[in-house]
Amino acid sequence: MTDGCVQWSNRKEGLDTVVGPDEQERFVTDYRARHVNLFTPRVLVDAGDQFAYLWDVRTPEGQVRTGLDVNVLSDDRIHENWTFVGERHCDQPDPEPAAAGLTDPDAIERLARCWVQLRNGQAELAQELVTSDFALFYGESSAGDVNGQAELAALVEKKAAPAIAIHRHPVIDLARGSVAFLWTAEATEDGVAVGGVDLLTAREGRIARAWSLTGIRAFRY
Repeated sequence: MTDGCVQWSNRKEGLDTVVGPDEQERFVTDYRARHVNLFTPRVLVDAGDQFAYLWDVRTPEGQVRTGLDVNVLSDDRIHENWTFVGERHCDQPDPEPAAAGLTDPDAIERLARCWVQLRNGQAELAQELVTSDFALFYGESSAGDVNGQAELAALVEKKAAPAIAIHRHPVIDLARGSVAFLWTAEATEDGVAVGGVDLLTAREGRIARAWSLTGIRAFRY
């Protein structure tokens, strides 16, 4: 971590005041004295000066949840971090490396922006945007999981979700054919704006897998 590294959690404010490695060490030492979690990394998205990764966490009680971190680096150290913990575990196997079918970062970013358009109501994009065996994991409830183009289009058509917009810049990994991006949602019924994150992997020029996690708080930065 840089001396000025800041952190944000999708559900709690506890990390808001933890700045830099010294405060982080004190925070973790105090937390682990009360509660020890075991983290296992899963899907990586590496853009050099940014990276994101999917992970699982096992609690002392044996509960397993899936989460996702996004990080921005400065001088090869983490300078900004966003942490999302889902309400459930993604038990689908992680995708094997495959030919993304994309030759430049702009192509992957276009997939992400088309994905946002689809999420914002353009269900007709599903057939051309995702693979026939596409799978979506929704971190809050299995009701948001879908498999295939038809289920995805049906979910978009019936779900009146707040419109989302990409926050900051997507994390684009050309070698792995993947992209992760933070997003913000318009104010919900209770008037609270929220931050979220999606991770997408591509195969043959289309989105093959997607993980989506949301929070109950607005971003601080």
